[in-house]
Amino acid sequence: MDLTRRFSFGINLDDAWRYAGAKAPKSIIFPHLISLGLPEGRALDQVEDFVIRLHKEREPSTAAARASLALADMLSDARVDFVRCWFSWNFFEPTPCPREGLARLLDDSYPEFPMDSLVRTLSEKGIGLVPVIACGYQRMLPEGLSVDRVEYVRRAYIHARLLVRRYRGQVRFWQIENEPNWWEMHSVGGWRSGASWVESTGFREELLKALNDAVHEEDQKALTIINLEGDAKDIGAGRFAGYCDILGLDFYPNYKSSAPIDTSVFRRATEAWRETGKPVVISETGYPSGPGVLGYSEQRQAEYVQAACSEAYGLEGVSAVGIWRYTDTPWRSFPEQENHFGLMDRDGRPKPAWRGYAASIRSLADRPVTS
Repeated sequence: MDLTRRFSFGINLDDAWRYAGAKAPKSIIFPHLISLGLPEGRALDQVEDFVIRLHKEREPSTAAARASLALADMLSDARVDFVRCWFSWNFFEPTPCPREGLARLLDDSYPEFPMDSLVRTLSEKGIGLVPVIACGYQRMLPEGLSVDRVEYVRRAYIHARLLVRRYRGQVRFWQIENEPNWWEMHSVGGWRSGASWVESTGFREELLKALNDAVHEEDQKALTIINLEGDAKDIGAGRFAGYCDILGLDFYPNYKSSAPIDTSVFRRATEAWRETGKPVVISETGYPSGPGVLGYSEQRQAEYVQAACSEAYGLEGVSAVGIWRYTDTPWRSFPEQENHFGLMDRDGRPKPAWRGYAASIRSLADRPVTS
């Protein structure tokens, strides 16, 4: 996988806890109340067991390893090039390291790296990985970590260095934080907590610079990505281009309306490429398969995914597209369409969009790339 040259097709994971052997986080506020008693069912485990038997692989020793192997097999069959995945901070540091121990932590390391199985399995299958690191969503932070401007930046810098050091040679592309031009809306939606995310005090720039520096200090061959919410009238690409090697854009043109399906907004990616001179990828785009009452459906989802692939592939300066997301999960968010973006349902059943995505990859992967 090379996000700066040939065109690559990717998939986003929103259930990284499965591959870390961790418990799913609590759903956001009100959706949590209706999701109580809905743990991930046995059906998904049965699907993973079937995939493993189908490929005649050795039975992995843990649930996380089994999930990683089944994922890699499915993606390999569909010719998916890369996975973009949250590497939640609290997987590695459940509670904040004491302040006086931070320097020692940087000299030593975390005691455990629960994403090892996923990294190793994807690498063995030739599938690239784009970890999203130091994302400040409340559900991903060490419990009780204060988002204090100075100390938070220092902690995030150390955290990023430890991850890059661990996976140097296996991971080349690292996304730092998530949608920094949209932090205010994340806070409104309950995804981020704390005044630092909404105050214009230079916190954004300080954090992104620290994370970009951390990646490059540990691995000079690594490349950093900053992804931006792309549907806004003013993306602000120039503001963030100096803190990364590659710009990622997230597009959801049908987030508020199910019709008409229109991916013309993707052209802003070419505008960002011309404005900044940076390679551009479409990190996220997707269409929910429900709720039906709002006009969403599995068939329309499949139509969108195929249209998105064709549109992205033909854009000058754009070298990848990542579809949001691989599977629905019991973790629930708001509004309701957030819970239906999976190309698989929560029991592991492929929706028509999964087959459509695989077909798009087959038809486009060997064509010449415009850019």
